[in-house]
Amino acid sequence: MQMLLDCDPGIDDALAILTLLREPVDVIGMSAVVGNVPVETGFRNLRDLAAFAGRADIPVFRGAELPLVRDYTFDPTVHGVDGLGGARIPASPSPRQEEHAATAIARILRASKEPVTWVATGPLTNVALALRLDPSLVDKVSRLVVMGGSTLRGNVTPAAEFNVYVDAEAWQSVLSSGIRPVMVGLNVTHMVGMTEEDFAVAEGIKTPVGQVARAMLAFYREVHEQGGWGEPKLHDVVAVLGAISPELLETRPAHVAVETGSALTYGMTVVDEREAPERCNCDVAVGVDAAAMRARMLKALQSG
Repeated sequence: MQMLLDCDPGIDDALAILTLLREPVDVIGMSAVVGNVPVETGFRNLRDLAAFAGRADIPVFRGAELPLVRDYTFDPTVHGVDGLGGARIPASPSPRQEEHAATAIARILRASKEPVTWVATGPLTNVALALRLDPSLVDKVSRLVVMGGSTLRGNVTPAAEFNVYVDAEAWQSVLSSGIRPVMVGLNVTHMVGMTEEDFAVAEGIKTPVGQVARAMLAFYREVHEQGGWGEPKLHDVVAVLGAISPELLETRPAHVAVETGSALTYGMTVVDEREAPERCNCDVAVGVDAAAMRARMLKALQSG
């Protein structure tokens, strides 16, 4: 399997990246987008994480620093000022790529000799820009798996999940592009939280990757406890492992629309499972093998 990853690291993105780079997947490129952190911070984190995991060979690109239409305000509450909860990672020795992520994504997809699995765990700004640059890229993608949205409630507002809220216009653009995403939303990612047993396993991991993950998880846990949010959720790990092993997710076809006109419900994903199959534009995750997801992540952290 060839894979492109677009993300906004971010603690849960970082855990997903460290997991992905221990899986038997050919990662042909990674890109950073504005979201959990400003794009320059995310770009640095992504480059450093790849090198730290022994994959400095993967090309990493810097993408959109603003959403398509709206402004962006950084909030360090959940992921810390550096996006990694203060975890210390050596700087990547790889040369900095100057090509914009949208251009690079389009180039890589056009050059691929086989369909590519494209995973987006942040706002869809880079994805939308790449598909606008070349609408024929739809034919080069085997699956687009996105972490975002919800069939239930939001998290940044009562209606909206964070990744959609940052750039709902990008989501709207992607959904109208002809590509059919797999939407991995809060309704399933909230089923995959770090248990006390998981934290006990993580505490015993002595690998360098495991120790960095422990530092990030400790910060993430404290934030969740202070916010009264329950177990720390592994949002992006669910999307990445669901892309690699689709059997870990249960999905249903649906028509998904994104609200962009209302100040009250901006970013809401309106999921309609009543539509006829030919009207459905998305496969929506409704179930997940949570135990398998958590075990795969912990195994990856133990191996690096």
